[in-house]
Amino acid sequence: MPTLSQGQPDMSGPSPHRHRQTAESFGVDAERYDRARPSYPQALVDRIVAASPGWHVLDVGAGTGIEARQFQAAGCTVLGIEPDERMAAFARRSGVEVEVARFEDWQPAGRQFDAVIAGTAWHWVDPLAGAAKAAQVLRPGGRLAPFHHVPQLPAEMIDVLAEALQRVAPDSPFNPGLLRGSAVDAYQPLFAKIAHGIRQTGSFSEPEQWRFAWERTYSREEWLDQLPTFGGLTQLPADKMAEVLHSAGTAIDKLGGHAAMPYTSLVITSTRSVRPDRRNTGCRRA
Repeated sequence: MPTLSQGQPDMSGPSPHRHRQTAESFGVDAERYDRARPSYPQALVDRIVAASPGWHVLDVGAGTGIEARQFQAAGCTVLGIEPDERMAAFARRSGVEVEVARFEDWQPAGRQFDAVIAGTAWHWVDPLAGAAKAAQVLRPGGRLAPFHHVPQLPAEMIDVLAEALQRVAPDSPFNPGLLRGSAVDAYQPLFAKIAHGIRQTGSFSEPEQWRFAWERTYSREEWLDQLPTFGGLTQLPADKMAEVLHSAGTAIDKLGGHAAMPYTSLVITSTRSVRPDRRNTGCRRA
């Protein structure tokens, strides 16, 4: 299975967690976010559950509860942590328990968990502070498993989106031009930072990657419904968003009115070290 480089990552690259205004903007249209964003492969959920010592899951950046509901369906008890009250309110209506806080500031009050997950959200968390908080709340042998969707956009769509964003929002942190070539490779510097934060705590096993490949075909309407939920686009004024959507719609029309989107859902995962005095006190599955 793929492992992550142990060298010092390039810390000068993108640091999404510093863009707090973007990180906490997704609730501007929580209903659209929940409707348009894809869920995660069942094999990903099953593998994390099977590799965890129990069923109590903490979902960091729970959003509208997309991945939380999947883990609930797999038999887990899930608590979500979400900084945006609008997203948290939607998740609660869908049956997910959520507390509103930034994960780095959240107070666990002595609670412990068998797995800490994050669905395409861990990049909004400080990589070292987040890993340290995860170590604090995980039982020995518990699993830290943030995961991310990595879509491989068609080249035609990348070109159109890059041109449109350069025109209407040149300072946007969402840069589709970075995805030319292999999208998974383009995301590796970000994943390396996450792995470095995990290592720096001294509390986890060596991080590794689990990859799950799948594909979804989007209609023109489905893709344009999802596009405004991307970080960096959530804050665009209506007129500028209309320009981006018009450009993206034209690109999809040229592709025949639909776009096949290969995805890699990638997990960066590690287990909480077992302290010598607690080796025999791990959680039992109920």
